[in-house]
Amino acid sequence: MTETQAKKILVIDDEAHIRLVIEVKLKNRGYQVITAKNGQEGLELIYSQKPDAVVTDINMPLLEGDELCRLTDKLKKKRPFLTVVITARISPQDRAWVKEMRDTQLMEKPFSPSKLVKCIDDYFERQSS
Repeated sequence: MTETQAKKILVIDDEAHIRLVIEVKLKNRGYQVITAKNGQEGLELIYSQKPDAVVTDINMPLLEGDELCRLTDKLKKKRPFLTVVITARISPQDRAWVKEMRDTQLMEKPFSPSKLVKCIDDYFERQSS
């Protein structure tokens, strides 16, 4: 079992095709992947499944991605994990709050799935060194 196979990634996006593209790319890299179709479902999975990284959209039903990040930021004090925020519309305000969050990075849509995987790989490499 490689280092990446032990890592669990949660993908939260209300668009099924985006979830699928990310899921396939991460599974091909050897990660375990769980998915959620909205922020509320994602939040529940963060608490129950304790993923090592979370990939989330900002604009979603039930719970927006920025609120999800604020709610989970406190968790990162006890259990650090990476959050990659993906969004099509990036405002200066979004850039500002993302910078305030622990272990959180921003990626604009359209994004490169390969760059997303590299971002996650790099995070785990930094954690293990």
